[in-house]
Amino acid sequence: MNLKELRTQFVKRNGRYDLVVDATSWVDNGANFYINAGQRYIDRLDTQHKSYGRNFQQVVLNGYYVTFPYCRAVKEVWVMDADGQKQLEKVDYDKLREYYANRQSELTTGEPTYYFPAGIRLVPESDRLTVDEIDSIIDWTHVIIDPSYNYNGVMMYPPADASYTIEISGLFYSPELSADTHESFWSTVHPEVLLMAANRQLEIDYRNTAGVKDWEAAIQSEIFGLGKDLVEEHIAEVDQMEG
Repeated sequence: MNLKELRTQFVKRNGRYDLVVDATSWVDNGANFYINAGQRYIDRLDTQHKSYGRNFQQVVLNGYYVTFPYCRAVKEVWVMDADGQKQLEKVDYDKLREYYANRQSELTTGEPTYYFPAGIRLVPESDRLTVDEIDSIIDWTHVIIDPSYNYNGVMMYPPADASYTIEISGLFYSPELSADTHESFWSTVHPEVLLMAANRQLEIDYRNTAGVKDWEAAIQSEIFGLGKDLVEEHIAEVDQMEG
């Protein structure tokens, strides 16, 4: 199902026709909020095949970070160029900062070797700071200046001595459904589960504890099967490694 089809079924099932403009055009009037909230809920509920994703970014000369959307958890980071690829080593932020203690502008560049999953929020937020304040922060500390709340980032050291492709592998949220034609894994393969999750969100607004629990039980029974499929795939044909 695409978003419009989901929205139509959502309203028909719960009778909340006020969440669309009318029952002819089915234009959104609040239903999309519950559908997307439900999708985020089932994304977090368990790990299945489409929980994993890979994002590719470019880091330029002297660059030391990349940002990317929808990420729940970073699992691996790889760097690659025309000569090959290698996995970066994850390090603690404190150790990274201690080892690269000089001003940002004084650090020696090289092929990135280490990374740290970075929180990118400043207090106050970077869009409230002056240009001089931002320049001072960047020069002395290893931070990412990005006010986008829906982005995550990784810092990489040493700063890049050339342009590289960075691959981030991890757990990612499904893309937000905003246009009527938009689809996701849940809307296409398991629309019934997504509709259950959207109705659960609606019950929360009603403050109906029993209704929320009933929907959660129904959703859990469906999600449990998907998790089992992933486990079966991981253990298939695996006995032991020769060595």
